[in-house]
Amino acid sequence: MHPELQKTLQLKFFKDEGFVRKKCKKCGSYFWSKVERNTCNEYPCDNYSFIDNPVGKKMDLREMREAFLSFFERHGHTRLKRYPVVARWRDDIYLTIASIADFQPHVTSGEVPPPANPLVISQPSIRLNDLDEVGKSGRHLTIFEMMGHHAFNNGEQVYWAEETIQYCQRFLESIGIDDVVYKEAEWAGGGNAGACLEVIVNGLEVATLVFMNLKEAKEGKYVVKGSNYDEMPMKIVDTGYGLERLVWLTNGSENVYEAIFPQVIEKIGIANEYSYAIADHTKCLAFMLGDGVVPSNTGVGYLARLLIRRTLRFMDKIDSNTDMFSLIEEHLNYLKKDFPELAREKSRMKEILDIEREKYYATLERGKSLVKRYVERKKKLSIDDLIELYDSHGIHPEIVKEIVSIDIPPNFESMVAQKHAKAGRKEKQKEKEYPYETKLLYYEHDYEKEFDALVMHAGKGFVILNQTLFYPEGGGEKYDTGYLIQNGVKARVIKVEKAGKAVLHYIDKKLEKGNVHGVIDWDRRYSMMRHHTATHIINAATRKVLGNHIWQAGSELDENEARLDVTHYKRIGEEEAKEIEKEANRMVASFKPVIKKFMRRDLAEKKYGMRLYQGGAPKTNMLRIVEIPGIDSEACGGMHVNNTGEIGMIKIVGIERIQDGVERLRFCAGEKAIEYIQKQESLLKEAANLLKTEPSRLKEAIERLLKENKRMQKEMERMQKSVAKYEEYYGIRIIMQDEMAAKTIKELTNEKSVVISASMKNDNAILTIACSPDLSLDCSEIAKNVASKFGSKGGGKRTIGMAGIKSNDMEKAKEEVLKMVKEAIKHNL
Repeated sequence: MHPELQKTLQLKFFKDEGFVRKKCKKCGSYFWSKVERNTCNEYPCDNYSFIDNPVGKKMDLREMREAFLSFFERHGHTRLKRYPVVARWRDDIYLTIASIADFQPHVTSGEVPPPANPLVISQPSIRLNDLDEVGKSGRHLTIFEMMGHHAFNNGEQVYWAEETIQYCQRFLESIGIDDVVYKEAEWAGGGNAGACLEVIVNGLEVATLVFMNLKEAKEGKYVVKGSNYDEMPMKIVDTGYGLERLVWLTNGSENVYEAIFPQVIEKIGIANEYSYAIADHTKCLAFMLGDGVVPSNTGVGYLARLLIRRTLRFMDKIDSNTDMFSLIEEHLNYLKKDFPELAREKSRMKEILDIEREKYYATLERGKSLVKRYVERKKKLSIDDLIELYDSHGIHPEIVKEIVSIDIPPNFESMVAQKHAKAGRKEKQKEKEYPYETKLLYYEHDYEKEFDALVMHAGKGFVILNQTLFYPEGGGEKYDTGYLIQNGVKARVIKVEKAGKAVLHYIDKKLEKGNVHGVIDWDRRYSMMRHHTATHIINAATRKVLGNHIWQAGSELDENEARLDVTHYKRIGEEEAKEIEKEANRMVASFKPVIKKFMRRDLAEKKYGMRLYQGGAPKTNMLRIVEIPGIDSEACGGMHVNNTGEIGMIKIVGIERIQDGVERLRFCAGEKAIEYIQKQESLLKEAANLLKTEPSRLKEAIERLLKENKRMQKEMERMQKSVAKYEEYYGIRIIMQDEMAAKTIKELTNEKSVVISASMKNDNAILTIACSPDLSLDCSEIAKNVASKFGSKGGGKRTIGMAGIKSNDMEKAKEEVLKMVKEAIKHNL
């Protein structure tokens, strides 16, 4: 440890309270203790001496949480409500992993003030890096509450190390714990670092007191856990007290699970490593699903599905009679007083779990055959192969092991979880920097159509202006187009984009430095404004109709149409789509003002919550908020109308599934919505004219046509069977007739028969070879062989094969097939 960091931990408090600094004879760490000892008191240097010998006042989770929060409230700290377990304000992690994660990076960097100072919080946190240890070790959890008191010393001193250690000691004493060891260490995380004290009681680490005063820097003079750091202006007290560990300590149970999940373990009906893991995972899922996570194959949804499937597998291992939802319900009943928001999502959780259970067992059904094919191709499976089988197909190595001998790494699921734990930052290509700053007029004057400006830089095919009304592409919204006029030259603006603080206007004619007049294509701009505000309304309407788990997963719009991708656990049905459309148009018709304003990040979060971050986590400390009162509030940099009534009308034109867990809604707004409806009406009338009926009777006309078509198809099949020509070859019928329907081919190959039929399609054709199951022919092989002779490809199954043949080669190909079929029949006699 760097001497400066070590100096932070040499506290006057220790001397005043009679603590002595010693070096552990086993691990070599320095520690402070009132009691004479030669080891640091932390497992494995010392055993857990509290098991069957509890320390302090016995409490459950609720009592311990309240004891902690109220203690610090009495000592001048503001109590904060928990943040979501999904870290939507971050772009580097999916899950909230600690209480300090709530304030990284914007508060810890000093960009925005903390929500209170000092503050206290009990933050549900999720870590999956030790997933395989949960249930086995007796102490590992996927979800835990990190209780923390934080002070942000930025300019003025709130409090630092001396006060922190005193608060910790006095709190522990208030719950009946006196014999405490403070172990010196270093801490690093989220780009910050500092010296810390690990708080040890009877072998168990119950808290960590971090004195965070460093930020990551390539050339920094401090080296902490292999990375370089420099001092930062702010000094942050970052403490983390383990709620569950303190409860375990004061209950003295054999393991942490018996102390914190007694009612759930009792419901499962058995106490072993699997039931302990199940109890933990179902609580974790209660928070994840309650905070809007939708299981999927990517991102945070993948982590939820990983936990669901692991839980189902463990429940099968212990042959549990209970279902997963009933265990989650047990957690919700206990948690509802402290986290009532979770219980409100109960019905949604049940529906999601029912769907996920069905998917899981469907995966098991097809898993074994998939693994067999995989093994045939790969011969030997590596760890990467096992991870791919699990990632892409949901097949756990235990299923693989039933088919082929493999060694499953003991930490396999931890490896998978770690692979998906961090959000993948999209690396942007480095923009070319320009030493100019363009004033953005479009925010202050969003309804202006023309402006005057100065060309500061004339590049090849583009210019940079000192100010502009042209909106550059961003946030899913396309750029403005229009004209720049200079000395009689009218240059078309074909594209606009930002490059740092400069806005680049790409033009089709050359302009010089100097004065210029700009005119934006107002009809295009106004249509995009309507579509962008409509996107916010569709998002709000979808959330209102389908539930609070709806979050934006992407969006794009231009003057003709918009699309919104949302998280949802099943396909959006036709009736649901109609209701979303109705609700969206009700919102439009409410004529609500659309308020656009800049706010400091901390104030915006305090007022609107994390729902702000629909389009991802902005990096700035000032956010542009677009609020439709009572409907929607988002951080958004796009162009919007001033009132919902200006949108005119919203029409959903399509819904599709773009990936597991994400639905795409496509819609038109304003005049474009009317144009879409008019086009549909024209198509309807044209179709009705073709069928010589009225649009109102089109359905009946189509039904009659389909019925007649079906009758004629059956008649054709009957005629094909009755006129089919064949020859007998060693007692086997060989039928050769072109354009045979698939159903006819199947009926003709029921016993001792072969069908050879060509189906023409322009210059290309398909040659079908089929045989009855009682023959020892391989039609697939025949199809491959004849196709290769004519420079094409073929294949299929044993009883039916197809070859792609050019039309002018078809007769020769049929002759070849006939010859091959006869040879095969003769060979198998």
